[in-house]
Amino acid sequence: MTRLRAVLFDIGSTLWSSPAEHPDALAYCYGRARQVLEEAMREPPSLELLIETVEGYLAEWEDIWRADAGRIQQGPTTEFVADALKRIDVSLAPRPLAQFTDLVMETSVYTAKTLPPEAGMREALAALKQRGLWLACVSNAFMSAPVLHRIMEERGYGAYLDFTVSSCDLGYRKPHPVIYQAALDKAGTTASETIFAGDRLDADIEGPAALGMLTVLSHQYRQEDPGTVDVKPDRVIAHLSELVTYVDELMA
Repeated sequence: MTRLRAVLFDIGSTLWSSPAEHPDALAYCYGRARQVLEEAMREPPSLELLIETVEGYLAEWEDIWRADAGRIQQGPTTEFVADALKRIDVSLAPRPLAQFTDLVMETSVYTAKTLPPEAGMREALAALKQRGLWLACVSNAFMSAPVLHRIMEERGYGAYLDFTVSSCDLGYRKPHPVIYQAALDKAGTTASETIFAGDRLDADIEGPAALGMLTVLSHQYRQEDPGTVDVKPDRVIAHLSELVTYVDELMA
């Protein structure tokens, strides 16, 4: 029998599909953020230009990180937003920049509101929680941990998740060991007592396995081929509900 105490999850493409931001969510959140600019400058850029510039710049960085898993340091999100705004000749003082950034980071929360419930997801998390496990998230994201938790609340999962660790708060991204260790320390568990579940081989399998965690590769939303890497996941699942079966096997 394995002494299992915790399951750590990636968020994007693991606990939800990470869809493109909903147009209404973009309009609402960037509309509120533009009001900050209206107070800070005489002629703020159009809503459309703000969305195109900031979302485009953040997407560029997501591509950079996906192409090079070795780039593990991540500065504050305000720095990325400030660099994006420079492209359209907008410069903000620290306080309005923080306000603007907080408002645009809400976009995914409002996108999450637009999606219908997904079959079996809440039930799977509830079943894991009933087994006495810590359940938490470890995510590479521009959003802070509280914002990521609000996304999970909108999906109906917030009550089952004990905490979230976000790379933008910590300054390091998966697969750097410090981000996994931060979650283990917060849960009060060891790597050998923990499963890490996610959709990416480098960040969610190789990184956690190097610390001694059991690993589960999710093919629910994305399908990376475990045959392409030396470090194999301990289990591959097609839906989160299959993780419950794996946990029961380990604890039996």
